[in-house]
Amino acid sequence: MLKKEYYCLVAGLPDLLFNENKLAVNSLNFREELKYQLSHSDYKLVEFLFLPFDNKNLINLLFQQNHPFNSLGIISKTKLEEQLSPTDEEIILPEYMLQFITWMKKRDSKEFSIEAENILHSLYYEFVLTTKNQFLKNWFLFELNTKNILTAFNCIHHNYELDEQLLQVPQNDTVYSLLLNKRLKFELFEDEFPFSDQIFRIAESDAKSIEKEKTLDRIKWDYLDEFTFFHYFTIEKILSFILKLMISERWMKLDTETGRQLLDRLINDLKTSYEFPAEFSLVKKTG
Repeated sequence: MLKKEYYCLVAGLPDLLFNENKLAVNSLNFREELKYQLSHSDYKLVEFLFLPFDNKNLINLLFQQNHPFNSLGIISKTKLEEQLSPTDEEIILPEYMLQFITWMKKRDSKEFSIEAENILHSLYYEFVLTTKNQFLKNWFLFELNTKNILTAFNCIHHNYELDEQLLQVPQNDTVYSLLLNKRLKFELFEDEFPFSDQIFRIAESDAKSIEKEKTLDRIKWDYLDEFTFFHYFTIEKILSFILKLMISERWMKLDTETGRQLLDRLINDLKTSYEFPAEFSLVKKTG
């Protein structure tokens, strides 16, 4: 089955989102715009990228943490509150959230715990890894393996139990087993997922946490570049753009200068990463 191609949308990404000096459109506004430009199935893939914000909102409401509600979530606060109330409202939550809520109801304690958060994250990854989009599936698995490697090194450093902290889903059994048995040599992971050597160097580093985060996001950026190189106008290009935009937004909040550099790189990459096929040129060459 041929993928739907979005020539005008992808070609216009820099103009749609940015100007020369500032971020013109944020990821939330861009997502709203995509509702009208993407096919229904492709837009569902976009929603996968925003589910982590729903996860945070769910934890926030379930455990009454009283944090500000994150508007980047797919499910509104009103809808989420309705879903958590004992009413006969139509169920709109993803299956993994329903599983988590069922698990929560069986718990003796209703207090927040790392265990509860890890259960939700595991269920989330198990859910998103069922996607049939190979690029997205590979991205989520890369993200999960990266999280687990960093967690393993932190657990060993602070004497925490690995089996209580690592996230396991059927698709990452090999990496999970290696980490659980403390076989922490990047050579063992090279065939399992890309950039493993760089991720191990960061995990082993004595650098400050914020520096590690910046370096990891740079690796993620490089990953997205590499694995969308031959995707020109398909949904993969748009998914990659959203992920990069989220990275830029995060660093603009944490560090204005770092965020600006990442944003400038995103704009430059979009301008130079591909050439339009001749048949799509708006200006015909004259000889």
